[in-house]
Amino acid sequence: MPSAMCNLWKQFQDTGSIERKPGQGRPIATTVTEDCYLSIIARCNRGATASQLSRDLYAVTGICVSRVTVYKRLHETGLFARRPAVCVPLTSTNRRGRLAWCREHRDWSMDQWATVLFTDESRFSLNTDFCHTFIWREPGTHYLPSNVREIDHNGGVGV
Repeated sequence: MPSAMCNLWKQFQDTGSIERKPGQGRPIATTVTEDCYLSIIARCNRGATASQLSRDLYAVTGICVSRVTVYKRLHETGLFARRPAVCVPLTSTNRRGRLAWCREHRDWSMDQWATVLFTDESRFSLNTDFCHTFIWREPGTHYLPSNVREIDHNGGVGV
């Protein structure tokens, strides 16, 4: 049985090249139009999973593709599944209070700051786990408003 190296050597001697012939290999499961559709629905619904996007594509086109294929097609268009940036929404009162505090303390000396005790005010929420929630986004767009998820400051149960 000839090896891959023998086949490559024979092909090189015959054609002067080791390039693959067009049409060889597994056919691509989706068309360019279907790839574009996947990209559009992933951008519109950034929180959708690859499995959900695969089902959406099937519902519209009748083409059944795996979630891995969806990942690959979205990666080709520059979309990657990443954790969203998380923030606590600030009210206008919160913003004014924070600005006033900053203005009061902007001229403090190092000695004054040395007397301040900083604490870690961690809060544990029993609501949605943002560590396991992903969105589809382009590299370098972590803090765009469409990629930031607001969390309930006091809503729901917390410890």
